[in-house]
Amino acid sequence: MADPRFYDRLGPLTLTEIAALSGAAISDSGTGDAEVDRVTPLGEPVAGALSYAEKAKLLRTAPDGALAGVVLICPEAATEDARRLGAVVLTHPEPRAAFARVLPALFQARDFAADTYIDPTARIGEGTRLAAGVVVGAGAEIGRNCVIGPHSVVGPGCRVGDNTRLAARVSLLCCDIGADCNILAGAVIGEDGFGIAVSDGNTVGILHLGSVVIGDHVTIGANCAIDRGLFSATRIGNASKIDNLCHIAHNAVIGENVIMAGYSGLAGSAVLQDNAMLGGRVGIYDHVTIGKGARVGGNSAAARDVPAGEIWVGNPAQPMRQHLRELAELRRLARPKDKTSRKG
Repeated sequence: MADPRFYDRLGPLTLTEIAALSGAAISDSGTGDAEVDRVTPLGEPVAGALSYAEKAKLLRTAPDGALAGVVLICPEAATEDARRLGAVVLTHPEPRAAFARVLPALFQARDFAADTYIDPTARIGEGTRLAAGVVVGAGAEIGRNCVIGPHSVVGPGCRVGDNTRLAARVSLLCCDIGADCNILAGAVIGEDGFGIAVSDGNTVGILHLGSVVIGDHVTIGANCAIDRGLFSATRIGNASKIDNLCHIAHNAVIGENVIMAGYSGLAGSAVLQDNAMLGGRVGIYDHVTIGKGARVGGNSAAARDVPAGEIWVGNPAQPMRQHLRELAELRRLARPKDKTSRKG
């Protein structure tokens, strides 16, 4: 469920209204007067909540009744399985896009007041210093002895722990920041993730209803971008250090004592386990896990899981010894062959 600190609820919507917004058709498993006021991911079913399944195969292995009471947008080919699972079914050939069209009618991110810099409902701890041009939204909480730099923004409902420093022009939305953190200039934390659905050749943005949760003693470098999750949180564990100009996409999970060098990026739902290290300009594909203590060398791209404790390099990344053997073989093959003179 969308955190009410960050989002205003606009619903409920009837199935008839959802069908009109999304273009989906209501099957005989539901009535147009039934109402929906929340959303849920497919893997966390909640009765009365709206969800979607892009393919029938996502439903086939689930036990009967697993989606009891869930309002599900799915392709027509998935209707039989959805009914078996107990869902109230709406059909659409592009369920993700249909779902995306409904979200703005159910929720909206809380906005800033038009006539004040520091909202009167914000709570600011003893000893905290706010520089010129700082904006603090409704219900925000800033701990004790913090330093908030010039023109930084702490969005509605955000929490900042004790002794944390925000440098100039830091932007916080939909996030919880721990104690003793250091967030450098220009970092943007908690903006909408890059969720896109395609429908009839047109792109449809997906409103992200999650948040960003950052632990204690974390450093976030200058001009980093950390996106909030789609349903749940993007997370960064205690004592991790993120260099300048890094990007962490929606629903990524970073453990404790992780190091990311400059220009590194994580795609959606990537995982860096505790004590992992990324060199400069490393890219981690979506849903890829870098194991505990593993290292990925600079300029590498990890398209599959890296086991704990191993060192991988290259594009695509692979174990370092294998990578070096391949380079040596390529050099051998590329070496010019000796030329011998021919007698006339």
